[in-house]
Amino acid sequence: MANYYWIISQHSGMVLEVAGGSYSEANIMQYHKKHENDCSVGTQLWFFDGGLITNKRSGLVLDVTESTQIIQRASGSEPSVSQEWDYNYEDNTISLRSNRNFVLDIKDKSKDNWIPIILHSKHDGQNQRFNLLKWNNNSGTDAGRLLVTNIIEDNKFLSKLSQNLLEILADDEYYDVTIEVGNDPNVRIFRAHMVILHYRSPYMREILSANKKKDNGTLAHIKLPNILPETFEIIIR
Repeated sequence: MANYYWIISQHSGMVLEVAGGSYSEANIMQYHKKHENDCSVGTQLWFFDGGLITNKRSGLVLDVTESTQIIQRASGSEPSVSQEWDYNYEDNTISLRSNRNFVLDIKDKSKDNWIPIILHSKHDGQNQRFNLLKWNNNSGTDAGRLLVTNIIEDNKFLSKLSQNLLEILADDEYYDVTIEVGNDPNVRIFRAHMVILHYRSPYMREILSANKKKDNGTLAHIKLPNILPETFEIIIR
């Protein structure tokens, strides 16, 4: 069963919501938190899955436009650097996976309803910090029993874990898949670990399902000719 969360601004106390409860492309705004049993609460609930942040009601994912507006949009079959995010437990920011210097931000530091959420360079202000509150859809559940993620104390180990995962990319011994990225003359071979790719990227999960490791011990080999090696290096990290 998927775990859904409210994304709550430390600055305003409001949550991220899909404007108008739309099922199609729409802006993401801040709005007051709805009761957990409200019939429209799904517009405020989000599922974190391999870098994608998916809205419960629409099934669409967080994305960013060229004008830095945060929107919901369908996820594509190709990996998109504008749709992959990391929740940073060290400082409670939500950053682009491809560049942690850019994070979700409440426009103009406003505390009003229906203020847009934008992408902004990181400045450590409270309007860029968000807590996660787990949704429990059992009728009559006391709000006090909802799980509030303790961002700092309960997750100190995650910073070290993230560093360990990056170090695995340089592993020369235990990798079990090679990925050939790009077209001649710009081709690069990446070594990786199938289990990590499977859980961190829905796109790679789909590809890996058709390229499982052979029973004879031969490494799986995947070709991605339509992606630049420079782009894939950002995605894989």
